[in-house]
Amino acid sequence: MSVEKSFLQKVLHREKEKLDNLSVIGGFNRFIKNHLSTILPSDLVEEAENYPLFSKSEKIRFLQEIENAISALQKNNATAPQRSRASISQKKPLNLETPVRYLKGVGPALERKLNKLNIKTLEDLIYFFPRTYRDRGHPTTIDTLKEGMLQTVEGKVISVRRRNIRRGTLLKITIGDDTGLADLLCFNQDYLSRILRPGTRILVTGRFRRSSVSGRMETSNFEYEPASRVKKENFEKIVPVYSLTKGLSQKKIRSLVEYALQNYLPSLEETLPEETVQRLNLLPKRKAIYLLHNPGEENIEELLQRRSRAHLTLIFEEFILFALSLKLRKSMLQKLRVAPCPSGSRLVKEFTAKLPFKLTGAQSRVFEEISRDLESGFIMNRLIQGDVGSGKTLVAILSALKVIDSGQQVALMVPTEILAEQHYHRYRDILEELGLKVALIKGGNSKQKAELLSQIAQGKINLIIGTHALLEEKVQFANLGLVIVDEQHRFGVMQRARLKEKAHVPHTLVMTATPIPRTLALTLYGDLDVSVVDEKPVGRKGVETLFFPIKERFKAYNRVRSRIEEGEQAYVVCPAIEESEEEISNVQEIAEMLREKWFKGLRIAIIHGRLPSKEKEEIMASFEKRAIDVLVSTSVIEVGIDVPNATCMVIENAERFGLAQLHQLRGRIGRGSVRGLCILLANPTTEEARQRMKIMTSTEDGFRIAEEDLRLRGPGEFYGVRQHGVPEFYLADPFEDWPLLEKAHQEAEAILTKDPELRNYQNLRREMERKFGKYLDLGEVS
Repeated sequence: MSVEKSFLQKVLHREKEKLDNLSVIGGFNRFIKNHLSTILPSDLVEEAENYPLFSKSEKIRFLQEIENAISALQKNNATAPQRSRASISQKKPLNLETPVRYLKGVGPALERKLNKLNIKTLEDLIYFFPRTYRDRGHPTTIDTLKEGMLQTVEGKVISVRRRNIRRGTLLKITIGDDTGLADLLCFNQDYLSRILRPGTRILVTGRFRRSSVSGRMETSNFEYEPASRVKKENFEKIVPVYSLTKGLSQKKIRSLVEYALQNYLPSLEETLPEETVQRLNLLPKRKAIYLLHNPGEENIEELLQRRSRAHLTLIFEEFILFALSLKLRKSMLQKLRVAPCPSGSRLVKEFTAKLPFKLTGAQSRVFEEISRDLESGFIMNRLIQGDVGSGKTLVAILSALKVIDSGQQVALMVPTEILAEQHYHRYRDILEELGLKVALIKGGNSKQKAELLSQIAQGKINLIIGTHALLEEKVQFANLGLVIVDEQHRFGVMQRARLKEKAHVPHTLVMTATPIPRTLALTLYGDLDVSVVDEKPVGRKGVETLFFPIKERFKAYNRVRSRIEEGEQAYVVCPAIEESEEEISNVQEIAEMLREKWFKGLRIAIIHGRLPSKEKEEIMASFEKRAIDVLVSTSVIEVGIDVPNATCMVIENAERFGLAQLHQLRGRIGRGSVRGLCILLANPTTEEARQRMKIMTSTEDGFRIAEEDLRLRGPGEFYGVRQHGVPEFYLADPFEDWPLLEKAHQEAEAILTKDPELRNYQNLRREMERKFGKYLDLGEVS
C-alpha cells in the first residue's frame, strides 16, 4: 500500500471524529483521490469528489465503506503474500506480458473481475476490443427527444428525489435545459444521489420514453458524464461497448483501456511489412488498435459489422501470423526423417482376413495414402474427413496396425468415455487374437489403472484407447509412433499438441465427420494433408426420416413399437435430462411416459452424461447384448456409437438441435442390413426450424446438410467450435472472416516463397513465434 498503515488509520480516525474534510492538508476527499485511488473500488473514489457536500449520516456511511474496503484488502494481502507492486516495477519495467495487477488503479478486487473477462496481462487489456458500438448521435435538446432512439442531451440536475419501493429504492433525478425537463430513473443506485447533485451539468445518453404519469421524457437505462469534461468539439459520437462482469462498469473498463493505450501502445512494434499494409489498404497496427477503442466519427455500420479498416487490419494480422506458423511447421516436419514402416504388414493382412466384409473403394484408397506416408520416412500429418458411418475408424485401426507392426505404440483419443469403451470392446478381442495388447484409459485413479500405466510406460501395451485422460502427465509411453484423434473438432489444436509431446515426433492422424470448407480447413488443419472417405460400406440400407408435430407423438411411437416387436431396438433422444422451466422433453419424463403408454412391457433404460462412467458402460453393454429394447438418452450418444440392431430413433423437440447434430444423431442408426427409421418430433415455430425439418427429411448426404446448415445459421453456429479446435484469436473469427483468411494464407505463401525462414521479416517472425510458436509446439522441430 502506497500510504503507511499507521498514517492512514490516523487520518480515518480524525475524519470520523470531526467529519469536516480537514483531517489532512488539501482535504480528505483529495487525499482519497490522490493517494488511495489505486486500491479502493472505483465507485468510492468517484463518490469522494462530493464528500464535502454529504450530510453527517452520509459521511459516516462513506467512511465505514472506506474502512471495510481497506480491511478486505489487508486481509487478502495477508492470505496471499506477494512481492510488492513497487519492488517489481522497479526491477522490471511494465511490458505486454505484465499482469494487470501492476497497472495503476488495479487492486486485488478489480484484478479478479478483469481475470473473469480473461484480461490477465497488459496485452489482454489493450486487445480487449469492444463487443459492439453505440451511436450516441450529436447532443440534442430535451424538447426534440424521440421515443425509443438512443440520444444524448446536455442538462443541469434540477432535483433528486428518493422513494422506497418493493425491490429497494428508486431515485428520480430530474434534469433540465432551456427547452424542458426529463427524468432519470435509478433503481438501487443510491450513490448517484451523491454524485448527481442539483446544479451539476451532465451529458446523458439513453433511450427515452414518454411517462404516462408526468408526461415528461424519462429513461432508466442511461450513461452519463460531467459536461465540464467534454468540450462540444471533442464530443465522441460513437462510443465503445465492452463485455462486462458483475461489479465492473463501462466507465471503469474504458478508463483502464485508455490508460494502457496512452502509456504502452507507443511501445508496440509494427508487425506487417509496410509493402503489405500499403498494397492491401490496411492501417498501421497502433492506429488500428487505437481506433477500435476510440472510434470517434468512424462509420458505425462498418464498426458493427467488423469491417472497418481497423478491424480488417487486425483480423488480417492474426490470420497471417497463424498461417505462417502452420506453413513453417509443415515445412519443418517435412524435413524430419523417421524410420519408415515396412511396405507389407502381417497384422494388416491377418486383420483384414478376419473381417466379414470387404473394404470400400474409398477406405482402400485412403489407407493407401496413409501407407505411403508411413513408408516414406517422413512425418505423417493427415486428416481423414468422412460422413457418419463411412468407416473412418476402420481405416484408423488399419493404420494403427501398420505402425504397431514396426514395433511402436499407438494412442487413439476420442471425445467421450462411451465411445472409448465401445472402440475398446469392439476391437480388443480381434486384436488380441493377433497377439496384441489393448488398454482403455479413463479418468480417475485405481490400482488397475496404475498397473496399466506401468505397462504402457514399459511398452508392453500396443494400442491405448482413451479420452482426454490420455493427456494426463502420468500417462507416459515407451515408444509412441502414431497419435489418432477422433472427432478432432472436439479437442482443439492445443490438446493435439499436448498428446504429441508424449513422443519424440509421432505420426498424426485426425478424423472428423464434420464436412469442413477448404478455407476453414486451412486454419484448423493447415499443417495436415487431407483424405476423404466419400463412400458408405456395402449393404447399408440407409435411414428413412419422418417429421411429426409433437401432438402426434402416438403415431411416432406406434411405428417404432411395431419395429421393436420384430426384434429391433430404438433410441429416444431428448434435449434435457430433467424437468426445467422451459417446456422441453427430458429423459426422466419421457421414459416414464413410454413405460406407462406406448412401450408398456418393453425394457427401457436411461443414459445421460451425469451418470457414473461404470453405470454408463454397463447400460451400453446391455443395450449391445439386446437386453434393453429402448434407450432414452440425451445427445451423449451423438458421436460414434455403433449398435447395428438399433434401427429406430425418435428425436424429441428436434427443433432444439442444429442440422449437423441431428445428422450426427441419425448416424447412430441404419448401420446394419435393415433400413433405419428416424422420426423428428418437433414444434418448429420459426422458418429456420421448419427448413431444418424439411432438409433432414429430404437427404442423408452429410455434405449437403453441412452446406444447408452453413446457409441457414452461419458457420460459427454450425460448427459450434469457437471453443473446439480454433486458436484463441483476440479479434479474428475464421467462420465469419473467410475472405480475409484466404487472403492471409495467400500472402503468407508469397512471403515464405521469397524468404522461407523470414530472415528479412524479423518483426513478423518474432510476433508469430510469440503468439503461436508454443501453441503449435513449433519449438520442438525448429
